Amino acid sequence: MTEVPIIQPSPKTRERSTPTVVAFCRELIARLQMDLEADGKDEEGVLHINLTGADRSLLLSNTASLLNNIEYLLNKIFHLGRDDVHGIVLDSDQYRKHREAELVLLAKMASEKVISLHKPLSLQPMIPRERRIVHLALAGIEGVRTESNGEGDNRIITIFPS
Repeated sequence: MTEVPIIQPSPKTRERSTPTVVAFCRELIARLQMDLEADGKDEEGVLHINLTGADRSLLLSNTASLLNNIEYLLNKIFHLGRDDVHGIVLDSDQYRKHREAELVLLAKMASEKVISLHKPLSLQPMIPRERRIVHLALAGIEGVRTESNGEGDNRIITIFPS
């Protein structure tokens, strides 16, 4: 087995300019031997990187586990603790937008079930961003309240009748 050198961002790399982060992401993808292209743009302090290509299905399988993990890694590497930097969002052909719509619909359908049956309902484990979407979607619905429970990757939302 050939040993692959570890990608280590230099202090200069950590300056988090859009081209620097996109270049690092492209190198990471190449080392993972994935057929993906990366493009990025900065919008009000949030760096949005879009990944497209033949290996998109691998990126989005298992509720976008790989996409979420690469995003987490990029945020850990390039986070400088500055207030003007709101993070890096990794996406693939508007997956995040579609997933948000799916979660809002799930939340509304689940809340209707909780209201009609007068019984709590627990949803599948979700990453923090997804749990936030569900909490916000249900915040304005009378007759239900939400609560997050669990640890780490097994953290779930339970919807209770109020």
